[in-house]
Amino acid sequence: MTDKLHVEIVTPYELFYEGEVDSVILPALDGEIGIMPGHSPIVIALNPGELRLSNDNETIYASVADGFAQIEIDNVIIVVGSAELPEQIDLKRAEEALDRAVKRLADPTTTARERIRSGRGILRAKARIKVHSKK
Repeated sequence: MTDKLHVEIVTPYELFYEGEVDSVILPALDGEIGIMPGHSPIVIALNPGELRLSNDNETIYASVADGFAQIEIDNVIIVVGSAELPEQIDLKRAEEALDRAVKRLADPTTTARERIRSGRGILRAKARIKVHSKK
């Protein structure tokens, strides 16, 4: 067993991150989950949220969209719809997206499917706003 995790974060557009870290905190469906070397193999569904990579007293923050993570003893592969570092996030755009999603959710004419999408949009926008503050 190694004392580091090899992590790959993949989006449909790029290999967002690849490297060795001490630990990963993931936004799982039922809350945050921490992964360290030696973790039992598992596949986890991810919510939009804040992802944290810790390595040698440094933390990298990223906002990620829905996806999943495949965890092995010393390897983590994270596949998400999008990923952004704090400096890549347009705060005004994220705040506008949050406002639109909240309004859609409150609209009585919004369909059930649109409500689900709006709820996911709220999670994404809140994650982007939170991660942006980590600049």
